[in-house]
Parts: sequence; C-alpha cells; structure tokens
Amino acid sequence: MDGIDLSRDKDERIIRDNEWVRRINLGDPKAFEEMYKCYYPQLFHFLKRYLNEDELIEDTIQQVFFRVWKKRDKVEARGTLKSYLYTAVRNQALKQIQKDRKTNYNNEQLHENSVANVKNPENTIELKELNEAYMEAVEKLPEKRRHIFLMHRQDQLTYKEIAAILNVSVKTVETQISRSLKYLANCLSNYI
Repeated sequence: MDGIDLSRDKDERIIRDNEWVRRINLGDPKAFEEMYKCYYPQLFHFLKRYLNEDELIEDTIQQVFFRVWKKRDKVEARGTLKSYLYTAVRNQALKQIQKDRKTNYNNEQLHENSVANVKNPENTIELKELNEAYMEAVEKLPEKRRHIFLMHRQDQLTYKEIAAILNVSVKTVETQISRSLKYLANCLSNYI
C-alpha cells in the first residue's frame, strides 16, 4: 500500500524539535531561527481563528517567540515543541481577546483560495456551494467543538497535542471530533 507514514513523520518532527530545544537552551540563535521559520506560518494560520487582525496576530506570535528566546535556558517543551508553541500563542491570544473583547473566526480567505484554484466554471459553482455549506456548518459547531475540529483538520495537530494545548483529555478531543464529523456529514449529505 502506497501511503505516507504519519507516525514516522511525527517521530522525525519530535526528534528535530527536541534538538532545537536543546540547542536553544544553549543559546544557539541558528536553532531559534530554524524553529521560528518552521512554526511561524503554522502559528499565524492557527491564530486567525482567535484574532481578527494580521498585525495583532504577528505581535502575539512575536511576543511568544521573544519570551522563548529571553528564557531560552529554561525552555521545556513538555510533550512536543509544537504543542508548547501552540499553547503559548493560544494563551497569549486569549489574553488579547480578554483585553479587546473581540473575536473573529474568518475563513473567507480559505474559501477564496480553494475556489480560485478551480478552472471549470461548473465545478467552481459546485465547489463554491459545497465550500459555503461546509464553512457554514463548521461555523455552527459549538465553539469548543469547532476549535478542536479546526485544530485537527487545518492545523494537523494530533488528538494528544490538542488535548495538551487545551488542557483536556484525549477522550474529550476524540468525542468532539467524532461529533463534529457526524454533524458535518448530516449537514453536507445533499452534496455528497
């Protein structure tokens, strides 16, 4: 069977991340830069669900990375570096949300990008309708369930990583994703 060994990819990521943490603990700016370049785009995309301004997202991520470098000798990525960084930017974003009392779950860009890649007008219309129905259904998920679902599907975090980031059990993550999938299947049954 031709397929991607996701567990191997994850293992390789963990090994690479642990090496970055070790080197960052020793004050290696190159390791910090490599980590930054790898995770910045992912964290930026992740924070789009929490914050509504690109500049605010950038500032939030910069604050987290600044603290990581400032306290580099104490950095411990319990679990994985990825979940550590996601947790840190999420917590920083929640502080910002509390301060501003504003949230914006903007998925329009995702919709526009997927439709722009289709050249056949009939397929474009069908894809646009399906995508709109999907986005509408995802937006109707309860807030906690929606976050968990998007963290898994868009950010490609494992159940264990999501559980660590949100401080919930893996079973809770499994249940929320299962319920999300059942709900979405029901909402999109006319399109499938």
